[in-house]
Amino acid sequence: MWVVRNSILTERNIQDVVDFADENGIKHLFVQVRGRGDALYKSAIVPRSGLLQNDDYDPLQIMIEKAHAKGIKIHAWVNVYVLWSSGQAPYSRDHIFYKKQDWFDQNSKELEPLELLKKYRKGNGKDEGIYLAPHHPEVNQYLLAVFREVVAKYEIDGLHLDYIRYKDSQYGKNVKAMDEYTKSNGENPNIFLSTKRLSSNDDSQFTAKVSRWGDYKRQAITELVKNIDAMIEEVRPNCILSAAVKPNLYEARDRFNQEWDVWLAAGYLDWAIPMNYTTSLRVFAKNIDIIYDNLPAKYRDKIVMGVATYNQNAPDAADKIKYAKITRFPGVALFSYNVLGKNPRYMDPLRSVLLR
Repeated sequence: MWVVRNSILTERNIQDVVDFADENGIKHLFVQVRGRGDALYKSAIVPRSGLLQNDDYDPLQIMIEKAHAKGIKIHAWVNVYVLWSSGQAPYSRDHIFYKKQDWFDQNSKELEPLELLKKYRKGNGKDEGIYLAPHHPEVNQYLLAVFREVVAKYEIDGLHLDYIRYKDSQYGKNVKAMDEYTKSNGENPNIFLSTKRLSSNDDSQFTAKVSRWGDYKRQAITELVKNIDAMIEEVRPNCILSAAVKPNLYEARDRFNQEWDVWLAAGYLDWAIPMNYTTSLRVFAKNIDIIYDNLPAKYRDKIVMGVATYNQNAPDAADKIKYAKITRFPGVALFSYNVLGKNPRYMDPLRSVLLR
């Protein structure tokens, strides 16, 4: 079960989460401790989250202690590339928002950071926010240091990666990243991505250039996942590395440059958790069909199917859990406690399905 950061702001909140998990047979909790480039734990690298009022309060440590006492595993849930999405700028001047704006990803029409804040302030809920550029040469080094601190400092059972992708297909136009690509490949993405194709031959050349650019973007993310896996093997070998991923493998790869099937096949990930949050059972099943068509059976036991509770009633969620189990994906993750904790009766039709 995922636990969003606003559910761990007090020790009483944490006790409620642990009690709920214990009562419902939930054995693993993904606890959000990095939301928007900040920390809900004690860090020497990352500024403290503005959600925390008490400087001595350490939600991650308290959660570990209380959950482990009940035999429940704790996975530190970290948002990777998404950095900020509020209409108000970060309260801490140590936030990367202020220090490294040249690390921000962009598309051709992306606004300056302060203009983006104005847009978010007006309530543009469809925009996910400001992202770091995965292919900027300094970004992944910084993130690896951030995650190493968490893995080394806390007795966590897992590290859970979220937003381990680009914002969308038209992104990736960070200036430094494009300069580095031009130097190493001899072709400027800014030019060929904005060039009109005039003939079938030109189309072929264009397609090849765009394909190489897509591979470059994907490789940047894959390299981070690979390095996190190596870091965990060195620092805390029994720590599970998991990632929340787009449920449609084709869309994950081509739109978000997230090749999570490669991560599984290469052994970088212990678990992939498709966020199969659709309300439609037909679409839910289609996403599973695509996994079957593309991923050999030997990797499927590393998949935990994500099911939403925030956008559908309990019987519909139960039907999706049944379908996941029928199609031999017995592991299920629920999004999220924030819904279930407010409506405990929601679990009644799910519990019997989960425990079969």
